Amino acid sequence: MKTLQVFPTWQSVVPGELHNKIAVVIDVLRATNTIITSLKNGAREIIPVSEIETAWELKNNNPSYLLGGERNSQKISGFDLGNSPLEYTRQIVNEKTIILATSNGSKALKTAEPAKDIFIASLANSKAVAHLLATTGLDITIICAGTLGSPSLEDTLAAGSIISEMKTFEQYQLNDYAYIALGSFTSYKWDIFNVILQSRNGRRLEELGMVSDIKPCSLLNNTDLVPLYKHSKITAN
Repeated sequence: MKTLQVFPTWQSVVPGELHNKIAVVIDVLRATNTIITSLKNGAREIIPVSEIETAWELKNNNPSYLLGGERNSQKISGFDLGNSPLEYTRQIVNEKTIILATSNGSKALKTAEPAKDIFIASLANSKAVAHLLATTGLDITIICAGTLGSPSLEDTLAAGSIISEMKTFEQYQLNDYAYIALGSFTSYKWDIFNVILQSRNGRRLEELGMVSDIKPCSLLNNTDLVPLYKHSKITAN
């Protein structure tokens, strides 16, 4: 029987365990939604980086690239864009390469690099992700970005949404946090927006006047796009 593991944070992942597995990275608020939105709106590719200094080095060598990202949920000084999916419109990102530096999502992606294939997920594409995973024939590891080393409710819900769809296709041996994620989604799937609004990150965005970001990030299965992270770049799969 194949395994399906969920890790609550990128810090909890043991990189050696990812060898020859499929990895799925989730950061609902807001990196993976920003990635999905950018690619839907015609971005050529996205280059995730962990550090601001690395982002500036890439920008200096490639002036046409856009800089996007956040620290403490707010746009990094001097960057073109923050981490709100609402900013990444077709007018701005079409045919562009985007350098993305976020507090948790970018680091989760870098952590996943030892995996055979790496896909980007959120609530928005959880059903499409599940369909794709069911065809791989490999063990699956879902990496929730979390928040500064602590689990995030919204990431857990998205992981649970994927698992609920996976169970339609085939039985997997789940780890403990996978069951927690599945139970959380089953309990709260009828009111995802308000549940996320009450989460730690939801309250943080509300304090910053960014409640409008929560709505698009809480939509369930509104796209079939499943971004692929390969060779240090994210493209539409």
